[in-house]
Amino acid sequence: MLKRLFSIGLVVLLFHAGNSLLIQDARANQNDANKVKADVAKRGTGPKAKVSVKLKDHTKLKGYISNASGDSFTLSDAKTGQARTLAYSDVAEVKKQGGMSLAAKIGIGVGIGVGALALFVAIGCATSDGYVC
Repeated sequence: MLKRLFSIGLVVLLFHAGNSLLIQDARANQNDANKVKADVAKRGTGPKAKVSVKLKDHTKLKGYISNASGDSFTLSDAKTGQARTLAYSDVAEVKKQGGMSLAAKIGIGVGIGVGALALFVAIGCATSDGYVC
């Protein structure tokens, strides 16, 4: 009797755990879709709304957002004019196309700082009274 009761309790526990994981996964997908929808709305539509889109199946697409609706948006290729309708739930990430990476921006800043320091040292050496730095 104790084994049977234990088995039934274990089945109920596993069933409950499985359902709660499915519910959490559905909520996470809904939150991801809402984030993508907000990103698309922020970018706007038209040829100036160029984006890079990464789908959940790891496919990468580039183009501009030509239309956005309640549950999907249309990505058009500027070169070919081909349009593809994408559901928000199928998209993992929407990013602005182009631009520099953070590492490139830091490198440019460091380069400017080193150049300015070298310029100050050169000016300081040139104005001293015949002493070479």
